[in-house]
Amino acid sequence: MNQQSYNPTEQRVVYPNNGMCHQDWKKVSRRYPGNSICTTKYTLLTFLPQNLFEQFHRWANLYFLFLVILNWMPSMEVFHREITMLPLAIVLFIIMVKDGIEDFKRYCFDREMNSASIQIYKR
Repeated sequence: MNQQSYNPTEQRVVYPNNGMCHQDWKKVSRRYPGNSICTTKYTLLTFLPQNLFEQFHRWANLYFLFLVILNWMPSMEVFHREITMLPLAIVLFIIMVKDGIEDFKRYCFDREMNSASIQIYKR
């Protein structure tokens, strides 16, 4: 078991209904992570490289990439170069669109959950 040691300087003390501490709340809360939900896998900058990296971890995609590379060598050329690239490009594009749509749905759900109103019950 991995147990963390107790360090009182790293612990956060919460005082409910204490208006005096409210003005310092933002300054103190910067040290602690928020409670927003983020389940997306990609950002706009990382979508293409990360998606291609994930797709080429599949053996079938690596096999087709190997065939494309072999076909670009003049001594190994069996078909036209563009024809061997077509199946791989279609599969990569379809999977990329599917992953993009799924990630966008997760982003919309996260945004909906993070902006939802909550009810606070008082005693």
